[in-house]
Amino acid sequence: MFTIILLLYVQLHLEVTLESSSLRGVYLTRAECEAAALRLRGPLPTPAAYSAAWHDALCVPINRDVKVNEVAPLDLRHLFERPPSGCGAEGAWRRLAQMCVPGGAGVAAASKKEAD
Repeated sequence: MFTIILLLYVQLHLEVTLESSSLRGVYLTRAECEAAALRLRGPLPTPAAYSAAWHDALCVPINRDVKVNEVAPLDLRHLFERPPSGCGAEGAWRRLAQMCVPGGAGVAAASKKEAD
């Protein structure tokens, strides 16, 4: 039996960060696992201010009596909700977080605040 460890990488200029990992599925054979992993690997939409984002996937053996606690893959929106480690939520990160709030009257109000 096998499971997939899904890895989310982001790149900022030349620096690559392993942002998160999650478990995906249970497969009876390595071949089934590798076929599923192949579909999960590859580039992702690139968050603003980043150079690239992509998934890698590794198949790892597990014992038959092991239950895989699947967690949904990390949503890239979290990158817009919090700044990278070591930075405060100021400047561009604060503005970017405001843009992720649902539109409507708040967008006009936010634009007015920025103008003030």
